[in-house]
Amino acid sequence: MKDNILRNFQSYGRRAAFVPLLMAGTMLAACSSDEGLNILGFGSGTDDVVAQDGLQSTIPYTVEITGIDPLEENLIAALESVSTARRLQSRPTASRAGLQRRAEDDIERFQAVLRSSGFYDGQITFDIQEKQVEQPGDTTDQSKSDAAQDDAVMASDAEDRKDANDPDDANDSNDPNDPNAEVNGPTPVVLTYMIDVGTPYLISSVDLVVTYPDKVIERSATDAELDKTRLQIGQRATAEPIILGEQYGVDIIREQGYPLVKATKRTIMADTAQKTISIKYGFETGPQANFGAVTVNGAEEVDADFIAGYRSWDAGERYSPDQVRTTRRDLAQTNLFDSVIVKVVGPVGESGEIPVEFNVVERKMRSIGGGVDFSTADGPGANAFWEHRNLFGAGEKLRLGVDVSGFEQGLTAEFRKPQFLTRRQALVADANAKNNDTDAYQGETVDSFVGVERPLGENWSTTLGVTAEYSDLTGSDSPNEQFYLAGLRGILRHDNTDNPLDPTEGNRFEINVSPYMGLTDKDTNFTSVSIAGSQYLSIDDDGDYVAAARARTGTIFGQERGDLPSNKRFYSGGGGSIRGYEYQKVGPLADNGDPIGGRSVLEVGFEFRARVTESFGIVPFVEGGNVYSRSEPEDIDLLWAAGLGFRYYTAVGPLRFDVAVPLDKRENVDDDYQFYISLGQSF
Repeated sequence: MKDNILRNFQSYGRRAAFVPLLMAGTMLAACSSDEGLNILGFGSGTDDVVAQDGLQSTIPYTVEITGIDPLEENLIAALESVSTARRLQSRPTASRAGLQRRAEDDIERFQAVLRSSGFYDGQITFDIQEKQVEQPGDTTDQSKSDAAQDDAVMASDAEDRKDANDPDDANDSNDPNDPNAEVNGPTPVVLTYMIDVGTPYLISSVDLVVTYPDKVIERSATDAELDKTRLQIGQRATAEPIILGEQYGVDIIREQGYPLVKATKRTIMADTAQKTISIKYGFETGPQANFGAVTVNGAEEVDADFIAGYRSWDAGERYSPDQVRTTRRDLAQTNLFDSVIVKVVGPVGESGEIPVEFNVVERKMRSIGGGVDFSTADGPGANAFWEHRNLFGAGEKLRLGVDVSGFEQGLTAEFRKPQFLTRRQALVADANAKNNDTDAYQGETVDSFVGVERPLGENWSTTLGVTAEYSDLTGSDSPNEQFYLAGLRGILRHDNTDNPLDPTEGNRFEINVSPYMGLTDKDTNFTSVSIAGSQYLSIDDDGDYVAAARARTGTIFGQERGDLPSNKRFYSGGGGSIRGYEYQKVGPLADNGDPIGGRSVLEVGFEFRARVTESFGIVPFVEGGNVYSRSEPEDIDLLWAAGLGFRYYTAVGPLRFDVAVPLDKRENVDDDYQFYISLGQSF
């Protein structure tokens, strides 16, 4: 026979009057005897002394919970956490009756835990037995273990002994002059809970009772709604997903354009015959609404209209929580604010529109920074920058930098104007002036780029623009060459990694296509295409062990190698490509051993990043690559290197120290090893 029992998860509680009544009853019963009068402080003589000494003895005990599948680790942990007897184990009771009262108090707590885990028919009993005491000559490992456990129980939590609020507690001091005192103290006991969880109850149905402004609809949740609430018909009826399902239900109705929806009543019906649970959620939608006027609070240096322009919806568009979340994310990514809150503020107006508030806290708009690096081949290097992230009040970013190393000295300028012409589109520009002194080429270069950047869906972006470049370089096979180039640059990027300096999950991908045209009489027309990607896979849940891999390939077609500017050719080797080989030294070499570059390149690399402690890690790695004279590799003959890296993790990223050796060492070209120091992972 079905016995439908109405239960509410929020109605569980303790019967507060039980303990005081029990104490009062115990005291009255005690007063009915001479012993009871003595305990309460009445009477005199020797009997008084004996009675007081009885209170000075406490019974140490241990707690065991049996009958539960060891795989139910969360359930066992929950039972242990709510147990009064376990919590007060360091403060033993004066009698078995006191311990029994603690156990009886635990039963109600345990039943609530079982119900929250889907076990509505659980049966709980307990037993108190004397603990087996080690006999003389018994030296088994188990006896030693039990004795150590008893010692730990008696010695733990000394601070809790000061708490006199527990009615079961008594003075546990012993009078050494008492002739009747036990030599070895009271015998410890074991409180054992025997729990039969019974058959778990399963979810049989999920219904929604939705109160609209003009009607009430009661219906079953659809499959799509169940997916969103993360509930399934037939799953165990545990409390947490049922409670969370209510909030997910609020989100579902918000997505239908009801910004002021609220949950009203959650009803749980148990069928004890079928061992099932039916769930009924109640919601009150309030009126449906469209997006209304936007108010910006907290704007000081940043223009309020610029901030409001980040809204992802058009005026009068139907309210959508996804649009609100998108707007908040885009504003947070501007790096202009310490905090961003985007929310609707009721009530809904007569026109059916609901106002929206942007609450922002601005951060400092100017910053400076820099870094240093070192390698055996490149020598020391340093860089510094100054940045303004709100140059004209509308999020314009200007970054000026300087880079100095043994091979290159340069000045850079970068400019970015967000929300250019349309939402989520940015104007980007950069300019570079460099003096180059590498083994491959020497001289000066100046280049510039202007273009637009915009996202293409989640984690994808594209950049398209024009570039101009001047170079005056002397290379190994192109002495005293000047080039004036104009070209286009198209870049497609994907990045869903979780950290720019130390990724543990996700991948990166970039393809760059750049056609160039000579602006002088010299016929220099060519196209450069490069593809680079990296993948990161966390081996554990915390990201302490990460497998990382990268690859790069590229080709240049339209001109022979000797007709290409030296700085536009492909090179490989060094801390940013194949560690273990000198900078640019992987690939074709001139007769004097200097690199001459090539028209195609292939690189691969693998790392295993192990974070040994909170601040220290080790990274074994292997890398290989080569540069080829033709626009396609003649063969896949790579030069390999291997090494070991060390990482010191800081707030701004890992500081890395890598040592690498060339596995395909070339006579009179490659050194025995190379080491590198810099900030951030190698890729």
